[in-house]
Amino acid sequence: MKTFKSYLNEAPAWTQSASILLFSLPQSDLDSVKIPLSSSIFKRIWPKPVRSRVFHLTDFTGLGKLKRMQGGKRSISAFYNINLQSIADGIMTAGGYVVEMDADVLAAAPDDIGTQPDKTGRRWIQLYTLINDMDSKGSLRGFENDIEKMMIAIVKKYSDNKTITDINDAWESLGQEYRKKPKDLSKIIKDYIDGMEKLMTKYSKPLKSVFFDYAFDKELVPDPDSGDFALYDEIVVNNFTVVKVHVTQEFSPNFDGNDDIDGFSFELYDDNKDLVSYIDKKRK
Repeated sequence: MKTFKSYLNEAPAWTQSASILLFSLPQSDLDSVKIPLSSSIFKRIWPKPVRSRVFHLTDFTGLGKLKRMQGGKRSISAFYNINLQSIADGIMTAGGYVVEMDADVLAAAPDDIGTQPDKTGRRWIQLYTLINDMDSKGSLRGFENDIEKMMIAIVKKYSDNKTITDINDAWESLGQEYRKKPKDLSKIIKDYIDGMEKLMTKYSKPLKSVFFDYAFDKELVPDPDSGDFALYDEIVVNNFTVVKVHVTQEFSPNFDGNDDIDGFSFELYDDNKDLVSYIDKKRK
């Protein structure tokens, strides 16, 4: 197992700290429990990575960040499928630049699965999403119960609460108790991540299917109730290499006559429909 410090070195600071993210369980039962999408854990469980051609939507500032992140453990959200409107509007940024890249896949799903980075950049996925949205075969039976047992053991190890009737309350209380004790809190978080790795190893076969099957399928399917398709899918990737930057029609005039964009080769588009067609062709 890795040291807690080595976990912290996986990625840059972005959003909430792990101490807030992991100890917030607003939903009932263990729906909001977070599962780490850690490249280090994945490499130990599944030594041979799934390598794939993917696309990432960003703005001009994001291109510089991607350049620095190439070949690293830090993860980003990418896609195989995207609709015309999402390219124009952006997803987490103003958009305008579609980056084509080869990358290692950490998780793939035919819809936005709401993965969330902590301040180190490590991404997490909620247990509810994993079991209810991604595990269509119901192959993860027992996973939630094992997680609860692991969390109860951690609560009992670090608190005086030996009779736990509600794990959500007990877990959140543990986080509050150690919030002002960062060294001790880091030990709890390390125990949590190590415990998750043991369980992910135990369920490695069904998890492999849940995390990676869509990376080989790549086909969006309509919602069984509405018949609508998702606006885009979500592919969590790292260790990527940028192949080309595709500039949408809104920003193409800015680069007429340029040899490259921040060192990347690029292609300009007069019509975003042509870009969507290119993405679809590459996906297939």
